[in-house]
Amino acid sequence: MEQPIFAVYSVAMKLVLMRHARANDGLPDKARRLSDEGREQAKDRGRQLADTVFDSAYVSDSARTKETFRLLQVDADRIEEMPELYLGSHETVIELVRNLSEDEKMVLIVGHEPTISAASALLGSTSARVHEVRTGVSPSTAIVLEFDSWDGPGTIIDVMRPQS
Repeated sequence: MEQPIFAVYSVAMKLVLMRHARANDGLPDKARRLSDEGREQAKDRGRQLADTVFDSAYVSDSARTKETFRLLQVDADRIEEMPELYLGSHETVIELVRNLSEDEKMVLIVGHEPTISAASALLGSTSARVHEVRTGVSPSTAIVLEFDSWDGPGTIIDVMRPQS
């Protein structure tokens, strides 16, 4: 069979939606810090993402999400702290994703439950793996979705759960 002279390749866009690592109990909620276990979870997840360079990272402004992001030690060309991700719903995350620019091909969002799992389930609603996130995710879980365009449906291609 004759091969085409050239092929058109789709450049997939990837989104990593991550719940912050395990935090200590306490009040006020927004000031809660990561537990010792949570710090180890974030470092472990960072090792898994070490070869990834993100075009953008969006992080809730709570202490535990900022600490999680710092311990990931990932490369990101643009980092934005977003207060809307602290109390925002899955609709906040979906709106953020739908408004990403075409230049943002690899994006990380670090937020909270139930927002992360709900947004993942809705963005990847036709994925075979949607059942893995539909009922919630544990701290430090990262869901990787692939898109052909930010305004289309995504496919859940990986669910990275903590070892502990």
